[in-house]
Amino acid sequence: MSFMYTRGATIALEALASKDTDVINTVREAVRIVDELQHPAIQSMFDFHNTADETEPFDRIVRTHFRAIRHVHMNEMDGRYPGTGTFDFRPVFRVLADLRYAGWVSLEVFDFKPGPWRSRAPRWTTSSSSKNRSPSR
Repeated sequence: MSFMYTRGATIALEALASKDTDVINTVREAVRIVDELQHPAIQSMFDFHNTADETEPFDRIVRTHFRAIRHVHMNEMDGRYPGTGTFDFRPVFRVLADLRYAGWVSLEVFDFKPGPWRSRAPRWTTSSSSKNRSPSR
């Protein structure tokens, strides 16, 4: 593990729902392992989608275990991309901002239906002078 750490690599333990595994099912369990190992290259993460076994509000989980969270996966609870469901991500992101989280947040999307091109299709400009411009918003 020291080899990894000297190169800036980190293993982030991810809790998965009990329907998927019987190893680590909550962020608390992941952080307990992090604490037992006591190595800076072993940390945890928070994944919105894999929270089925959590019993506390997500913002409280993130605040409680912030010291060990090195990565965040973001998606709707059903695996679609953010904004296609009704989940309110703001409380967790408020905590991350309050605590000055500076790590990565990645989208981990499993279902693209109906697809971003259908729900939020860009309106491309058609004039010849704007052929190479980005889509208008």
